[in-house]
Amino acid sequence: MTEQHTLPIGTILNRKWVILEFIAKGGMGEIYRAHQLNLKRDVAIKTLSKAWLEDISEDEEEKEMAIRRFKQEVLTMAQIRHPNIIQIYDFDSAELDINGEQIAIDYIALEYIPGRTLRDTMEEEGFYPDDKKLIDWIEKYFLPVLEGVSAIHKAGIFHRDIKPENILMDGDIPKIADFGLARSCKLGSMTCSLDIKGTPNYMSPEQFIDFKRADHRTDIYALGKILYEAITGKITDKAVPFTQVGLKRDEISGLFKDLDDIIRKATHKEPEKRFQSVDELKEEIKNVILSNKNILAKGSGQRTKGEIRLSKRALALSLTLGILLFLAFVFWSFHYVREHFWENSSPKEVKIAQKFFYPIDMPNKITAPDGSTLRLIPGGKLLIQKGFPQKEIRIAPFYMDENPITNQQFVNFLNKISKRVRVENGAVKEDNEILIYLGEVIEGYDPISYEDGVFKMKMPGHAACPVIRVTGYGALEYARFYGRRLPTKTEWFYVASQGQTEFPKEFFAPLKLPTPVMLLKPNTFGIRGMNINLGSWIVEFSEPLNEVKNLKRPLISFAIAGGFDRDKEPQNYIPSIIKRQPWEGFEEVGFRCAKDI
Repeated sequence: MTEQHTLPIGTILNRKWVILEFIAKGGMGEIYRAHQLNLKRDVAIKTLSKAWLEDISEDEEEKEMAIRRFKQEVLTMAQIRHPNIIQIYDFDSAELDINGEQIAIDYIALEYIPGRTLRDTMEEEGFYPDDKKLIDWIEKYFLPVLEGVSAIHKAGIFHRDIKPENILMDGDIPKIADFGLARSCKLGSMTCSLDIKGTPNYMSPEQFIDFKRADHRTDIYALGKILYEAITGKITDKAVPFTQVGLKRDEISGLFKDLDDIIRKATHKEPEKRFQSVDELKEEIKNVILSNKNILAKGSGQRTKGEIRLSKRALALSLTLGILLFLAFVFWSFHYVREHFWENSSPKEVKIAQKFFYPIDMPNKITAPDGSTLRLIPGGKLLIQKGFPQKEIRIAPFYMDENPITNQQFVNFLNKISKRVRVENGAVKEDNEILIYLGEVIEGYDPISYEDGVFKMKMPGHAACPVIRVTGYGALEYARFYGRRLPTKTEWFYVASQGQTEFPKEFFAPLKLPTPVMLLKPNTFGIRGMNINLGSWIVEFSEPLNEVKNLKRPLISFAIAGGFDRDKEPQNYIPSIIKRQPWEGFEEVGFRCAKDI
């Protein structure tokens, strides 16, 4: 059974925020990605979970406390403005009609930061014994975190839930988030009936014993735990929480011994024996790094002139040999790919090519500049039987958009290139090429308008629906603008046919407009909307992929999933391509993008 979230995709809050995607659920809260219509930017919307509130409905005291804590989180965050702290945009309430039920919600609008947390900057096994990597990590990530925590404390606020997962990464800039357990001296304290508040592995002993008395030294304890974790590796559930930690003294020296002293002091079980401010902790770490950098520099400078001459010769020889090996590898790689392209290679050759050309640890999904999530499509084979002698085609790994491109995404794109386009008789043109046809698609569904030189959503509730009536040119220009490309014929067929485990009778049902993309059913690759008759613009060619990417106008056509023979196994057949001119647009055709590994 699918988990029900409080806010369905497409919900509009106070005519300002349209919900685009559910991101996560933790404890009593839910977080969504939304689009701010008036400022045309994505934000994060946080609200209390309706299901969670219903679970505690019989405990009025706990329910009231949860709502008060949610509101205090807003007031707490509003007191601080710092580059290493997530920014709050708005706090409001809304009355919504959801599935015929009237509900009232409070929500927070926050800075939207997709992707990584501080955890992703740390090595699973720790940085020990690599001095340089650890110093780089501390200077690049940990010291800015300390700056942010220091700003929180100077505002009279104690976070009380500092951990790597609550520090979001905006590129390389860490930003502290989740102030749900914070306490502000200006706002006073709250009692609460919840048993344990915080994350045990980062929770100080006094926070566990008496939560409401935990102060800024609780955050210093958590920072000491994070530094310990960066050196030794991820703290597991088997670790003993609420304790002082330290490195193995008999196995370390230099930088690690100095940092061990800092960690032991920061995580001391008695708050009075810890650092009494984050600034004190920060200065101590800076001094240790500076002194160890000087030692490393002196150590490298105590070599004899003869040793220096020998090292220079060895370096020159190594560089020359490395360059020759690299050139040889590039030449071989180019020759190999040309002569053994995926469509003609054996399973063994595919395995070799994947080993050399694609990293083993490719992420399962990535985020594109337009906010799209791309899923990794692993390499495989496509067996073609219908209308041909049986043929097996090899598919290289690539990324594909999880969802079809939406109305809002295409509107954003049009506004970014608005100086290059004009609108004539409902057709949006760049030079002499039509990108999309505006106007009513079906009765009552007219999603995109053009007013005073700006493209807009006529009805914000349709923002998350697939864009249609885009031409092949429009799809191609969109993909190129955001550094992607259109899928090839074989890639599209592979995802459509091999990405399914079951094919019910309604598998190729028509797309009902308007339907938000997040309501489309995902296949086993995680690609949504391959089970409906929504066409998709693709490129069709016989040349190797690297030769086609530079063509200004590759041959464009579109494919319809309904081309499969329903009476046969869909995995064994390939649908027909419906060839159309690239300036045409259709009510049943949208597009999604792909990206090379």
